[in-house]
Amino acid sequence: QVEPLIQKGHENLVHHILLYQCSSSLNSSVLGQGHECYHPNMPDAFLTCETVLFAWAIGGEGFTYPPHVGLSIGTAADPQLVLMEVHYDNPTYAEGLVDSSGLRLVYTPVLRQYDAGVIEAGLWVSLFHNIPPGMPEFVSEGHCTRECLTEALGAERPAGIQVFAVLLHAHLAGRAILMRHFRRGQEQQLLAYDEHFDFNFQEFQYLEEERTILP
Repeated sequence: QVEPLIQKGHENLVHHILLYQCSSSLNSSVLGQGHECYHPNMPDAFLTCETVLFAWAIGGEGFTYPPHVGLSIGTAADPQLVLMEVHYDNPTYAEGLVDSSGLRLVYTPVLRQYDAGVIEAGLWVSLFHNIPPGMPEFVSEGHCTRECLTEALGAERPAGIQVFAVLLHAHLAGRAILMRHFRRGQEQQLLAYDEHFDFNFQEFQYLEEERTILP
């Protein structure tokens, strides 16, 4: 289980929190220090922390894995070092704020049958993602292609992966989000959707039945 620990009074400031797995060769001299993300003072070593282990967004509650699934820790193949990235929303440019928000991870010595992971799909965060001015509405599409899935899953998970929850994420301009699923040109049942997206209520959607995503 993972639950957010948002500092009291900062509920509107903490936009989202990401937990990344870092390279095991990360220089230990940078451990235990805070830095402004993607800023010249951020150690280059942090750029090796790319794999998302968990994501929380504003308004979300704690996340509980299914009884047969867990985030594996403690083995040689598991994360030895992690980086927590916190995004803040401070539109009034209030100064002097110090935040101590974070995540609480609940662990158990009872091994689960399956390891959990995160697959990111949709639009890549980019300065090139623009909405033309004056548009009453605009649809942005991102694609997770068969070629990409084959590269990611082909060797390790040739039978596919099971999806049990989806976190739909957008910013203030977002009004609706659909997570669509196609196989051999045929559209499957929607993985997840929110036709009335609320920026301040970004919660995981647990699927009623697990869905298989093939390479």
